Amino acid sequence: MRPRASVVVLSWLLAGPVWAESMTTVPSESVDTPHVDVRLAAEHWDLTEEEFREYQALMAGRRGLWSPGIDPITALGVSADTEAERRRYAELYVRAEFQRTRQELAFQVAVNDAWKRLYANTPPVLPYAPTTADAGKAQRYALIVGAECPACMELMSERLDSLLAEAPEGVDVHVVRTQGNDAALRDWVTRFPMLETALRQGRATINHGEEGTAVTELPAVYRKNGASQWVREQ
Repeated sequence: MRPRASVVVLSWLLAGPVWAESMTTVPSESVDTPHVDVRLAAEHWDLTEEEFREYQALMAGRRGLWSPGIDPITALGVSADTEAERRRYAELYVRAEFQRTRQELAFQVAVNDAWKRLYANTPPVLPYAPTTADAGKAQRYALIVGAECPACMELMSERLDSLLAEAPEGVDVHVVRTQGNDAALRDWVTRFPMLETALRQGRATINHGEEGTAVTELPAVYRKNGASQWVREQ
């Protein structure tokens, strides 16, 4: 999956409301339908042109009323008729979510670093988000750890179970300064049987943590809350 947006960007589809300025009825023939380059749109989502046209047809029907603004992969996945189709769209969805989460977290780490440089004596101010009952609950966790960091080892041994239980979207573990050595990363994972189990169950991911090298105090625990904001807890 190769999302084209430069930070995949904090959500797949942003749609703003269109407010009517008057009650005047506009004849339907005068309303322009936005042109969509099917080839480019399909490529953006790693779909075929036929699949993207199927998505357009779905959104013109009941699915568009049930789930306005839904992304193409999810729309096709929930409307799939066969197990093979569901499997394909599920894998596309997971790849996209994986990439989106990595990029969001990398950006949040850069934001935190910039705040320390520019306003070292001022506490960070979180972006405004409407208050909801679930806004403060953890949806996903991201852990930035070092391969030979005693405090990180303690975090993995003592808190991973509770973090997995708390976050319905799962936990992403980023190990810094691995130099992209997959064998070393796999060896590190074997120290934590609970992490191995979570990886097999799809409840966790393991990553080379190059994007976390700017973090000076390890381990770092980030929580994505119900308002889709990444907040550092530790």
